[in-house]
Amino acid sequence: MKFFLRTAAISCLLALTLSIMSGCGSAPAAVNQPQANTEEKPAVGNNYPVLKDDIADVDIDLVKGGTMKIKDYRGKVVLLNLWATWCGPCREEMPHLIELKKKYGDNGFEVIGLNVGFQDTDEPEPIDDIQAFAKKMRLNYELARIQPDVTKKLQKIAQISAVPESFLVDREGRLRGVFVGGGPNVISKLKTTVDRVMAE
Repeated sequence: MKFFLRTAAISCLLALTLSIMSGCGSAPAAVNQPQANTEEKPAVGNNYPVLKDDIADVDIDLVKGGTMKIKDYRGKVVLLNLWATWCGPCREEMPHLIELKKKYGDNGFEVIGLNVGFQDTDEPEPIDDIQAFAKKMRLNYELARIQPDVTKKLQKIAQISAVPESFLVDREGRLRGVFVGGGPNVISKLKTTVDRVMAE
């Protein structure tokens, strides 16, 4: 009995360690893919959920000035990426997002980096800080600052509050994948799913 309890404790500790390494957030469930994650499921007709208007039709402030709505990108494949300058796994993930944008940008693929603000307060990060960070990281995709209530709605879909989190939306506005964390396995699944959706 003691052996089984010791084994279970070691397994839990390992899962917690992996979750911390793969994303920033307070919920250790990041190591598990949420039920909303569709990257493993085959496309069957139009059975993917459409991103609701309380997310898709909200004005979001662009870092370069002006506003956008996710709905404005209907007809394109869009990767919505929740991130912050203080998030280490976000930085590790960014070269892969840059690569995807270079690979598919001319074929109707967009990456939108949605900055979630400061970790403890949800206050928005200053525009100048985001722009300086983007220049340093050589980001080639659109950046915006997302409101805390919209962040919470996206994280409710993912069933976890963490960054980075990415949401893949197809040309019809349907949610095709949810990817939590910036670890190698998550990035590999993200790339595979983008390749598949872009090929449709």
